[in-house]
Amino acid sequence: MMKKLSVPALLLTLGLTGKAWVPVESSSSGSSAPGWDIGSGAVHFERLCAGCHGSDGLALEGEGPPLAGSSWVAGPETRLIRIVMHGVRGPIQVGDEIHDREMPGFGPRLSDDEMASLLSFVRSRWGQPGAPITA
Repeated sequence: MMKKLSVPALLLTLGLTGKAWVPVESSSSGSSAPGWDIGSGAVHFERLCAGCHGSDGLALEGEGPPLAGSSWVAGPETRLIRIVMHGVRGPIQVGDEIHDREMPGFGPRLSDDEMASLLSFVRSRWGQPGAPITA
């Protein structure tokens, strides 16, 4: 069963700093492929990514670049995997905008299955729906 955060805990985690990391447990609800659990991927996204990229993928003002409509998300999966595992430093161009923020890498913080679920969620929501990224 998926673990839920209380509203105050969620606000503390995402709202105050936008960059806090909270360890999560994978959901054991049904997966369509090894490493792919849409609920788990969504939870990881909300806890690790939404503070900068926004829950809607459109980005928060002055924070990370938007994911929606981004060639960085829709492009080769190997590039997206490297970015999420190792992070990226600006300046980078996304669409018509230059972003000069640093994104931390999450490779040391997530298991292979958690990483695959997160990346599959991001790509299915804002990039290339279809086959999940597997661990």
